Amino acid sequence: MVAVDGTQFVVDCGRTIFFSGFNAYWLMMMAADPALRGAVATAFQQASAHGLNLARTWAFSDGGDQPLQSSPGVYNETMFQGLDFVIAEARRHGIYLLLCLTNNFDNFGGKRQYVRWARDAGHNLTADDDFFTSTVVKSYFKNHVKTVLTRVNTLTGVVYKDDPTIFAWELMNEPRCYADPTGAMVQAWVEEMAPYVKRVDGRHLVTPGLEGFYGDGEHESKELNPWGIYYGTNYVATHRAAGVDFATIHLYPDVWLWGSTADEQAAFFRNWTLSHIDATAAYLGMPLLVTEYGKFLWKEVGANKAQRNYFLDLVLDAIYASASRGGPLVGGAFWQLLLDDDIVAGMDSLRDGYEIILAEDSRAASIIGEHSEQLAALNGQDADVLCRRASSHRKTRLGNSLSCGGGGDTLELLLRMVLACFVSLSRSISSFIVQNFILL
Repeated sequence: MVAVDGTQFVVDCGRTIFFSGFNAYWLMMMAADPALRGAVATAFQQASAHGLNLARTWAFSDGGDQPLQSSPGVYNETMFQGLDFVIAEARRHGIYLLLCLTNNFDNFGGKRQYVRWARDAGHNLTADDDFFTSTVVKSYFKNHVKTVLTRVNTLTGVVYKDDPTIFAWELMNEPRCYADPTGAMVQAWVEEMAPYVKRVDGRHLVTPGLEGFYGDGEHESKELNPWGIYYGTNYVATHRAAGVDFATIHLYPDVWLWGSTADEQAAFFRNWTLSHIDATAAYLGMPLLVTEYGKFLWKEVGANKAQRNYFLDLVLDAIYASASRGGPLVGGAFWQLLLDDDIVAGMDSLRDGYEIILAEDSRAASIIGEHSEQLAALNGQDADVLCRRASSHRKTRLGNSLSCGGGGDTLELLLRMVLACFVSLSRSISSFIVQNFILL
């Protein structure tokens, strides 16, 4: 199991692990058809060959034509066996999985489908954002969480909640809430759902799935949001919720700032990345991942490949700069990995302008592969030493700490608890030091 030690992810009793990853939301849907499972195997094979060690994908499909959950509590076994295959294949190729449990948007159901189910059952709900407050809808979602986490893989025989191939659970893809722009509604939902996941599965890590938008809470920087507006989330406060183990941001400066100049987008990228590294180190003391990043590339509308590759370099250089000095930004996952349509018919229908096809895009594949090698060279360090070198905050989460045996572990745990108390008392002074250290 991957665990958290301060601002680092660790395995093997405190040794660091960094993530070079990809998104492929389509894996379960493809694997549900035995005739197409070769495509899933090929995707993992190509990813592994380029050093990628993390895949982010969907563990949901709510209603619709290819449902995992066709109605509340009713599941499609064929689709579930597709997810079984994805997990088994990832394990075979040495790739961790970040599994997302539902969607903020309509694609594959998401919160709108949950609200529709409740409305069809006679409950008076009027908006999609009732997902975050309705007791009935929340019970539907909790049932989905429990069903997925306690699933026994038909191929490996391992219960999902006991499978170390699964790196973490993501509560929702890109939660937003326009009914409450301040972020309080999403905040309360995460404060309820993250501990619930932990009660079902006390071993895996949990993250809310945020894009990084700031709210109006303490230590938030709303002026850095795209167009300076609210999106219904609080970056700092929500990641501080009980049961949350690491932070996430997304990076789409060209689409978020559509119509802006290249210089304006570059400035946004720098400010967005640095501000989240600063805030994570100063106020959260946990790891940070860029779980989606991409640049729109679609015929004559978006960027050309040279611009896209330059963007890849910028993002990956920022990740490596933080990771190599012990900072909290320790990995990322590009959106999205696809295969050539010659390998599996119909893959072209999944193109969205962000796709990277490693086999046909040699420059992007080289950039990604070189970055993977750089991060892999950082693996295996002592997390405590790395965190001290970065002078970053520590936040001990006992539910996810590693135990390697021996009497020294108890003393070390006590020392960490004392250190955590000290950090809490001196937070204001330490925050000032950390922020200025990172800026330097």
